[in-house]
Amino acid sequence: MNRLVLLGLLALLAGCAGDGMDDLREFVKTAHADRKPKIEPLPEIKPYEAFAYAATDLMDPFSAANLTPRSLLGSASGPRPDMNRRKEPLEDYPLDALRMVGTLSRGKQVWAVIQDKDGGVHRVQKGNFIGQNFGKITRVSDDKIELVELVQGALGDWVEREASLAIQE
Repeated sequence: MNRLVLLGLLALLAGCAGDGMDDLREFVKTAHADRKPKIEPLPEIKPYEAFAYAATDLMDPFSAANLTPRSLLGSASGPRPDMNRRKEPLEDYPLDALRMVGTLSRGKQVWAVIQDKDGGVHRVQKGNFIGQNFGKITRVSDDKIELVELVQGALGDWVEREASLAIQE
């Protein structure tokens, strides 16, 4: 009888030996069997083309002739500031530090009233200079002053630039 019980227990243990995943393994094998992965084709390789760099025929960009300002070469023409002229008081201030606060007029003569950043009040008219960029007043109206400034370009030449100073209430 002991043998019989032992054989029965072995039969029961043999039934538990399977893990129950046979159907899952079969599904994994057959699920994607008919599909093939899509692989992009390799890009076309272009043949190498040699380039001969012939810089001996070109001008050297770092030569001293290219670094000298045009004004020193004698070819400078156009506007230039008068360095011998006596500076006016408002030329000590940058244009953005000045405020137009009003106008005065007598007959056809019109003056603009300018306040500097220190609180000083100045009267200017057409032809006066204002700002640190040699700005010459070209027109005074009731609401703004128009002027032309002279600024130095990258190569040392002088360029005219229009600017204005509007009234601030």
